[in-house]
Amino acid sequence: MSSPYTKGFIGGSLPSRSTSAPPSIDSKMLFAIPYASEYISPFSDIRNDQMYEEFYEKFKEKLNIPPPLTDPLYIERSIIEENSRKYSDVSEGQSRSRSTSFLVSNVIDNCIKEEESPKNYNIKPTQDFTPTTYEEGFFPVYSSFTVQHIYSHAYDMSKDQIGCRLLQKKLEEKNPFTLQAIFEQIYIHIPEIMIDPFGNYFIQKLMEEGDENIIESIISLVKHQIPQIALDSHGTRAIQKLIEVVVKYPRHIASVILSLRNHEIMLIKDMNGNHVIQRCLNSLGYPHNEFIYETVCKNVYELATDRHGCCVLQRCIDAATPIQKNNLVDKIIECAVQLVQDAFGNYVVQYVIDLNSYDANGRLAMLFIQSMQVLAVQKFSSNVIEKCLQQNTSAIQQIMIQEISQPENLLRMINDQYANYVVQRALTLAEPALLNKMLKEIKSRAKELKRTQFGKRIYAKLSKKYSELSEKPVFRKQ
Repeated sequence: MSSPYTKGFIGGSLPSRSTSAPPSIDSKMLFAIPYASEYISPFSDIRNDQMYEEFYEKFKEKLNIPPPLTDPLYIERSIIEENSRKYSDVSEGQSRSRSTSFLVSNVIDNCIKEEESPKNYNIKPTQDFTPTTYEEGFFPVYSSFTVQHIYSHAYDMSKDQIGCRLLQKKLEEKNPFTLQAIFEQIYIHIPEIMIDPFGNYFIQKLMEEGDENIIESIISLVKHQIPQIALDSHGTRAIQKLIEVVVKYPRHIASVILSLRNHEIMLIKDMNGNHVIQRCLNSLGYPHNEFIYETVCKNVYELATDRHGCCVLQRCIDAATPIQKNNLVDKIIECAVQLVQDAFGNYVVQYVIDLNSYDANGRLAMLFIQSMQVLAVQKFSSNVIEKCLQQNTSAIQQIMIQEISQPENLLRMINDQYANYVVQRALTLAEPALLNKMLKEIKSRAKELKRTQFGKRIYAKLSKKYSELSEKPVFRKQ
């Protein structure tokens, strides 16, 4: 049986055909599309140009076929449409740039591209990653970790923002198997994780949920590194939690104390380490915190004149037993004259005065009387002198005022920008006889006071308060 494709060949057999390239198709073959009764086969014998042009004109509107590129009308219309489209694109771009919603969307898109976690900036989410919304942030944070990674990647998770939270949630379930599986993975890395921005929170949770065996293991691993970890801004939190938790297991307290010994001064003067010492004071209690009082009492001046040390000394007073407090206050009083002249040390002495111990305040007053001319005219010590004068017994007050009212002291102190406050406080506390004596002395020195601008102003202020200093005669009704 012959077919249209075998017609014309002898025996109906097909000649061999090269398959190196597909048969070429000219543009006229594209019109092999049925429209009602009209149909032109691409394999038909139609090859004359006139018939092609007639077919094109007849069906170009139905087929929506673009005219030849050489048509002048087509070229002109194309140029007009292209210019119109460019103008429309520019107008649309300007309109979008003025649109608040477009600006906000761009800002949000740019922000979302940034990773909040400093540990995950190289991690790209894949199809297996589950986006999790960070509660404290606005934008979603993507993590490469899931709950399934807890049993194989706990160390990496502990230093990841989201992974750390997943571990903490898992620890809260209090499953012994899970706890042991996590602990075995991170044990040797605990010192490193303690100083990690995220890992330190995981270690704190581990110590809260762990049993005595876990606490003992942690102490044995980090006991030689506790001072260094305590100096870190993140590690100090983990060590504070360790001190807080170890109280529940008294037999391990000695190991922690031993690791802190001989490092007390360094820790007290450090902005992070001083919090570890304060936690020892408040959590360990007597007698476990006695090693701190021994060090502080031997180095009162050095620590009291330090920015952080002066705060620790005040906390030592708060947490001390009566015996510890008395010993520490005695050491402070011994160097009080030097401390009140220091920017930080004066606060330690004021803290002792605020204890309202008449014995301690009386002893301080006797020391200050001996150096009144020096201490009253200084910025820091003048405040302490005024407080000591106010918070003392009446007998001690009159002794201090007697020293202040000495002619050689009074004139100099009134003319001083700091000491004049001490004189004003003394006038309010002086008994009548002593008050009249001071006012007479001040009035007799009026001319000397008025020679200076500052003395003139102070004298005018005192004259308004005490009529005895007024130059105008005062008439009293008989």
